[in-house]
Amino acid sequence: MTNYKIALVEALSDLTHVYSRTYLPRVGLATIASVLDRNGYKCDLWIKPMTATEKKDLSNYDLVGIGSLSSTIREAYNLADDLRKKGITVVMGGPHVSFLPEEALNHCDYVVRGEGDETFLSLVKILEKGATPNDLKGISYKTKDNAFQHNEKHDVVDFSKVPSPDFTLSPQIGSRDIPPIIVTSRGCPHDCSFCSVTPIFGRKYRFKSNEQVIAELRPVQHKSVCFGDDNFCANPKRAKSLMREMIKKNAVPLRWSGQVCVSAASDKELLALMEETRCRIVYVGIESVDPETLKTYGKAHTVDAVKKCVENLHRHNIGIHGMFVVDKNDSPDAAKNIVDYAIETDIDTIQVFSLTPFPGTRAYAENRDRILHDRWTQYDGMHVVVKPEKCSAYTMQMAIVTQMKRFYSLPRVLTSYRKNRGWRVKYRLGGNLLVRKWIKENAEYIESLKEVSI
Repeated sequence: MTNYKIALVEALSDLTHVYSRTYLPRVGLATIASVLDRNGYKCDLWIKPMTATEKKDLSNYDLVGIGSLSSTIREAYNLADDLRKKGITVVMGGPHVSFLPEEALNHCDYVVRGEGDETFLSLVKILEKGATPNDLKGISYKTKDNAFQHNEKHDVVDFSKVPSPDFTLSPQIGSRDIPPIIVTSRGCPHDCSFCSVTPIFGRKYRFKSNEQVIAELRPVQHKSVCFGDDNFCANPKRAKSLMREMIKKNAVPLRWSGQVCVSAASDKELLALMEETRCRIVYVGIESVDPETLKTYGKAHTVDAVKKCVENLHRHNIGIHGMFVVDKNDSPDAAKNIVDYAIETDIDTIQVFSLTPFPGTRAYAENRDRILHDRWTQYDGMHVVVKPEKCSAYTMQMAIVTQMKRFYSLPRVLTSYRKNRGWRVKYRLGGNLLVRKWIKENAEYIESLKEVSI
């Protein structure tokens, strides 16, 4: 075991957003922690909010790695700035800094771009020797003359050889408190304009073995498990194989959820296995009820297919969380049309987001001249950050807020019970509380949109 001490910290925000009530950590840092531990490095993982004392103790480490999203980058930069003042080497990673490394290098020493499973370990070995990562792929840093150095992109990682995330390396997690999130694949063949998955992981699917997934299920089998894949059923043959193995090895969790595409609900055999393995709800990127908007986003399904998707899922006692996006080309009626459709088809829960151009996505490049600001904490999908073409930003924001309030109104909460889906009452009540809290917290932002010209 080397004496080089490393801490990995997930930057977190206490601001309200759509996932505030269902927080689960990302698995990236826990996976890197596992890699480091296997290679003899003392590594502590921090994935929950840290106390003032815990943050102060980070100065006892040789290197601190910080992960974040765009919406949490403010907290990440603040922590990085504080640590660097104390002489601690800071490395940052995640989708935001992968695409904006020069912004990040004003706050940290090194940026790991893209997949960091192998790159971070290689960087640690170099820094431990006091050397510079001149030829290390996937790294950005400043040279001695203060110029930006961006080494070439790292090769695609063989995901089948990446170890499972080890959350027990966190002082905040006990062996009985392992977060019930499991990621079984990387990559996505789709190329949605607003998604950063493809730019980060590529368009080719890579999978863990069924055996590795089963091993990860064992410690959390008694819980409600979330499969954190970007598309759990993207390869139906593989998904079926995994679920059959779960049944065969008695590794079916209490219940599970995951993200799937619309077409998955047309596979009867797949749906039967999902029901048998106790799938409670799936998250489906429906995006729009306008055919032209679906084409713009690069979605393969049709509006008619969505209705059939909902019916088939419900027939197998599986709920659906519909994920929708209002585009800059849409009128304010788009939000109302979405909620009308969701109510008509009896979608269980929904989110209606404004188009959010995250760095690295096509949407970011295509909307540069219409982006209202780069206050990244508000890049969470719930804030209008792109100037609409057919109305004011304020009008669009109010349309989304009004329709979210309508969908999650108390009368709809109280009448939402369905046989075998009684959980809808609790989920919709949570949605009601979240929407009201978000509106209260963001009253100033909503008011500020009145100043944005059409």
